[in-house]
Amino acid sequence: MKPEPIILRKDHIFEKCPNCGVVGKLRHSRPKNLLENISKLGIWDYFRCRECGWRGKRISISLKSISIKTILFYLFLMLATAVIVRFVIQKFAMK
Repeated sequence: MKPEPIILRKDHIFEKCPNCGVVGKLRHSRPKNLLENISKLGIWDYFRCRECGWRGKRISISLKSISIKTILFYLFLMLATAVIVRFVIQKFAMK
C-alpha cells in the first residue's frame, strides 16, 4: 500500500482569478527579478490571469487535515523529549 502524501501541491489552474473571478484562466508566470526567483524556491508560485492580466503570487501547497495532526503530534513529541532531557541533565548536574 502506497502512503498518502501529507503536503499536496495545489493546482491553481482551476481556481478563480482574485481580480476578475473567472475560473480556469490562471497560468504560471516566470519570475521577473532575483527576489521573485528566491521566493519561488519556497512555497510561493507566480501566476498570471489570461483574462484580465492580473499577476501575483499564490501559496502553492496545501496541508491535509491528517498532516496538521501529524505536525501537532511531532511538536508534542519534541516538547516532551526536551522536558525529559532537561530533567536528566539536571539530575546528573546535581551529583
